[in-house]
Amino acid sequence: MEVSRKDIVFLALGLLPALVVAVAAFLFVPSSLAVYAPVLAQLPAQTRFVFSTYYLCALLPVLVICVWYFWRNISMRGPVAAGVGIFSSIAILAFGWWALYQPVLILQLIKQTSR
Repeated sequence: MEVSRKDIVFLALGLLPALVVAVAAFLFVPSSLAVYAPVLAQLPAQTRFVFSTYYLCALLPVLVICVWYFWRNISMRGPVAAGVGIFSSIAILAFGWWALYQPVLILQLIKQTSR
């Protein structure tokens, strides 16, 4: 099985955002958890979900590599791996941002309406 340069570029395009999301999860979620620890029970369900499952983001680069390695159609494995990496990274990043900052936005809204 020969690996073309195009396949390596597509794999890198899928791995780069997956690695960024995994590193970001391990940098931002624990610090947010420390901030929200006193009111953890009152947080929205999606925020608690992110706090309890953020470590699974480390599996995203593994998923991209597995898709690239095990995809049946060798000519399409690169673009599919890149698509999985890019789109899943965007989705996880968007959900994580929304879930972590929703309590802050809710508090700002309460603060503005109480004036």
